[in-house]
Amino acid sequence: MKILGIDPGTATTGFCLLDYNDGEKPVILEASTFETSPEFSIADRLLILHKLIDDKIAETNPQCLVIEKLFFNTNIKTAIAVGQARGVLLMAAAKHKLDIFEYTALQAKLVVTGYGRSTKKEVQEAVKNYFNLEKIIKPDDASDAVAISLCHIHKELIK
Repeated sequence: MKILGIDPGTATTGFCLLDYNDGEKPVILEASTFETSPEFSIADRLLILHKLIDDKIAETNPQCLVIEKLFFNTNIKTAIAVGQARGVLLMAAAKHKLDIFEYTALQAKLVVTGYGRSTKKEVQEAVKNYFNLEKIIKPDDASDAVAISLCHIHKELIK
């Protein structure tokens, strides 16, 4: 089963593609980011993000999309931008009729590090160690996408 994990953002969206077969350790097929330039209007950035995720779904044919749930924090401007990015990402997933699963960053951190308030660096280290990688996955948005996918595997697929 291919799982497309997403850490949403307007400027940078982390994504990963994991391959998971029941009873086996998942394999990272890809972990990277989509980036949009601040030179463009928010509408154009969202259109670019939608095209990038739509193309990625068409190219990789995942069975589901796992996305970080929006958690309202003190920065309303950031929350609104992330919400807008989530909207276009969810729209692309719905267009492709993917199953969609949502988890908070706290849930993902708890699964990968054992502590829900871990730092981004601690999440990167935990992901590196889980997959026995030589280096951490950079940028942290890509590593966060892997973490949210691992959260889904551990909460829904491992019985």
